[in-house]
Amino acid sequence: MIHLDQIRYLRDDIIAYRRRLHAYPEVGFQVRETHDFIEAELKRLGIAVTPHVGTNSLIGTIMNGEGPVVGLRADIDALNLEELNEDIDYRSNHPGVMHACGHDAHTAMLLGAASFLVNHKDMFCGTIKLIFQEAEEGPHPGGAKALVDSGLLKDVTRFYALHVSPEWPSGSFALKRGVMFASVSTFTIVFRGKGCHAAYPQLGINPIVMQSEAVMELASLVPKTEDYLNSAVVSVTQVHGGTTHNIIPETVMIQGTIRTFSNRVKDHIKHEIESRISAIAKAHRGMVDISIIDEYDPVFNHPDAVDDVIDVVTSSVAPNAISLMEQPTMGGEDFFRYLELAPGAIAWMGTRKDERTSYGLHHPRFNIDENAMMTGVNVLINLVMKQGRK
Repeated sequence: MIHLDQIRYLRDDIIAYRRRLHAYPEVGFQVRETHDFIEAELKRLGIAVTPHVGTNSLIGTIMNGEGPVVGLRADIDALNLEELNEDIDYRSNHPGVMHACGHDAHTAMLLGAASFLVNHKDMFCGTIKLIFQEAEEGPHPGGAKALVDSGLLKDVTRFYALHVSPEWPSGSFALKRGVMFASVSTFTIVFRGKGCHAAYPQLGINPIVMQSEAVMELASLVPKTEDYLNSAVVSVTQVHGGTTHNIIPETVMIQGTIRTFSNRVKDHIKHEIESRISAIAKAHRGMVDISIIDEYDPVFNHPDAVDDVIDVVTSSVAPNAISLMEQPTMGGEDFFRYLELAPGAIAWMGTRKDERTSYGLHHPRFNIDENAMMTGVNVLINLVMKQGRK
């Protein structure tokens, strides 16, 4: 096993990678500048690159004789969110865009691991596929689909990924055998009424009233309890309608997300939404269009791959540096697409050190303890070496 002392020389480069990526975030499939930065770094390291897989994903390949083919995934896209970290000199230079889910750290760690592995081929055998993926945060169908459909990963025998999280202390890890992340479905509801002057509501049909009832109905659809297992989450995240104070509009749009751990529960929730929302529209003499798109399936961590992660963390970090989760998370991940090709696992990596690094994922003040990235790089390297042990 490689230990932290053997990779400390990479620390400044990894932090520099992360801060450069954090300062220039891009979203979805429109990550061309990020793609080009990663491509240049991989080529500088002497790593073969397949660019623009899908739109702006890319794969770096390190070949080292016969042996397993290990796929390491890092997502590279950011979020449409205005950063509120005023006290850092690497805050986002792109208004309304921020790396608030740690993908900058994921990319920096994979580049750091690549730098070590390409220069230490005497320590492992086989092939490493460094997967830098666009659009993990969407839009549909996400960036993993084109990578899987390309056929470039069909020979991978094991997939791994790490995801930063402030829920766990810096440098610790957590994961679960079996279902780790929930499925993700997106609903869009458009109420259609009859527009009129706001002074004469009797002449129209107000879609805002329908929308108001619908939001409350959706909020009560799933009881808000601590027992997430075999349950679901339905969250309204967008409401758009109206143009000014004295016009009742023709239409109002609601959008949100459904999260479940099983198709049975998901199908039940979808049926309830369609039934209840249609009833609201009918009661108000309005019309409604309901669209529900199933985006991501649940992520299923293969037990053997989970054992790999546990062994690597306990051996190279500390025996108490990893915990097994009792329940999966309601977060979604298109990492599930890779696991349809070969076994693998994704794990949370703790990044919370103090109050500054305790803000949750997707928060405008999200930040990480950058020292945790060294532990993540160490784990990625050792996962490769465990598979391709010489």
